[in-house]
Amino acid sequence: MNSRSCVTTSSRLGKTLVAALFTFGALAAVPGTPAQAHESEHESVSVETRAQPAKVKAGAKCNKKGKKRGKFTCKRSKGKLVWVRKGGKTAQQAVVLDALCSTSTYTSQVRGLRCSSTTITFGSKGLPSAGTPMMVGITATNQQYPRTHNYTLGFPRVAQASSTTVSPGAGPIGVAVDGVPLFSPWTQAALREHAFDMGELDNCGGHAGRGDDYHYHIAPKCLIEELGKTHVDDKKLPIGIANDANPILALGWFDKANDVESRLDSCRAMKDKSGKYFYNVQHQSKWDILNCFVSRVQKTSRDSWTQRRDSTGAEIVGAKVAMTITASSTVRASGTQCSVMQGTLRDQSVINTDQSVTKSSANTAIFYCQPQCYAEFFEPTGRFPGRSVYYELVTSRCPAGFNPNSLPLFAPYQGPALGKRAAK
Repeated sequence: MNSRSCVTTSSRLGKTLVAALFTFGALAAVPGTPAQAHESEHESVSVETRAQPAKVKAGAKCNKKGKKRGKFTCKRSKGKLVWVRKGGKTAQQAVVLDALCSTSTYTSQVRGLRCSSTTITFGSKGLPSAGTPMMVGITATNQQYPRTHNYTLGFPRVAQASSTTVSPGAGPIGVAVDGVPLFSPWTQAALREHAFDMGELDNCGGHAGRGDDYHYHIAPKCLIEELGKTHVDDKKLPIGIANDANPILALGWFDKANDVESRLDSCRAMKDKSGKYFYNVQHQSKWDILNCFVSRVQKTSRDSWTQRRDSTGAEIVGAKVAMTITASSTVRASGTQCSVMQGTLRDQSVINTDQSVTKSSANTAIFYCQPQCYAEFFEPTGRFPGRSVYYELVTSRCPAGFNPNSLPLFAPYQGPALGKRAAK
């Protein structure tokens, strides 16, 4: 940052000569392209005349932290003491904050965006834009469906410093700009098993979890393509917000000239030219989002939804099945939401009505409308080889307009009750 000095001298005949030195500085303009530049810390001293007080200007250097003058307070920004207008932001704080407070940064799935001087809040239903091929491409499904949720999300305007980095466990790490939660890559079944390696993710990088909550475990590939080059690489706008309030970008996804992969730290983070941290997603396999948090992790979301139940009233938490999902859809029938997935079993051990077990690679479908209208595979509580499952088909009260017989249904189990093992 360059600074310039001017000396103002006022004199009066027969009076003492009074001189005042004023030092003016302007904050560095925030560039669009992030960099890891770090500026050395230094301060300039200004001497004021009592006769002619210095005219304060936002961004001009000051010499005592906390000192106030009118609507301005002396604060430290980027290692320097500068005048900041009350209620204003330092350059470092303003880097991406304006973008995170602009509705144009988000898709139409985000609602009620509000920004105060300290927080960013908004809501979402937790589903991406219509036409997104959710669940398609999964090869190991937990038989959960993307269903409507009611998220309320809130983040600090400015990330809070942390003395240590924190590695995420299995669970949420942030939210994408379409209001869909972002999760760490680790599966719930066993920490440090990558969901991508386990075949649990669709072609967009997401799946529905045990609460029928759709979320991304890796970079939201379909969303990034939807946002496009102008958003991602030209304007360098965020594609998400991490739970430590730092923005998540996808620089280099479309324009390799913006590739910052070699400059990221072990958390997949770096600082832009204003000193503000951001994360950058990996734009090749395994498309990781972040490896650890560099700032203080916050509690950022609340949710409400209705858990699916079977014909006995028990909660349904799907068993894992070797099934490649080829189609997924939602049907509205007589005011009821019916979720449907079709696909192909791959050498899946299935229990027959006579309790024999056979390997199946058939085309089939699973669906859920309500507790008296569903079809799903369940893992029994009894002793059966491997991950054997049985197919339960209940159609006693399917809504008018939904015809389960139009689907490639599997032969249902009709023998003695086998129980239902809780998901692991």
